Amino acid sequence: MTPIDRFYADDAPVRITKRIQLLVEGNDQRNFAEALLSRIGRSDIEVQNFGGVTELGEFLAALQESASFEMVNSIGILRDAEHSVAAAFQSVQDAVKNAALPIPSEIGSRAAGAPGVTVFILGGDGGMLETLLNRTVEGKPEQRCVEEFLRCVEKERGQSVRNPHKSRAHAWIATQDRPEVSVGVAAKKKYWALDHPILEDLRAFLRSL
Repeated sequence: MTPIDRFYADDAPVRITKRIQLLVEGNDQRNFAEALLSRIGRSDIEVQNFGGVTELGEFLAALQESASFEMVNSIGILRDAEHSVAAAFQSVQDAVKNAALPIPSEIGSRAAGAPGVTVFILGGDGGMLETLLNRTVEGKPEQRCVEEFLRCVEKERGQSVRNPHKSRAHAWIATQDRPEVSVGVAAKKKYWALDHPILEDLRAFLRSL
């Protein structure tokens, strides 16, 4: 099974239509990135979902096998920090190195070469996309209700919720007009404050691609 077959069961190669590629971890990040790119007026960036964190290397190989890869001059890679920003960045560096692509030495700094590669890690140590998104709605009246709800759940259970970042994000979405949507789709529906200052570093990263 080739890298292409691994990601596309119908045997279709990775489709590249734009010179700038943004590789993201999962559909929530894809939808969120598309919403944020639209917000900052960037229609020249193609967003690709590379899957889970362990699948980045295989996706990079599949990307390079595309007949249109030669047109790519910039690759951005976006993933969650999870437990550690440093470990997440190192994981991305390893995948990029194994793909024989230019290796960025620092988060947010573009590695010289063709194509140039830039990496952004979301959420800080122990954080993720939802960590940032929750901060965009801090201080909203409904957010106080979300916090009270989570405290009530933890009190009744006698233990903390397993993933407070995701729990808080989904509880917030439950207060909106379409409570059934995912975290990423919620960005497209403007349930998150995409102009919030907490997202400025990410917006700058996207503008730099």
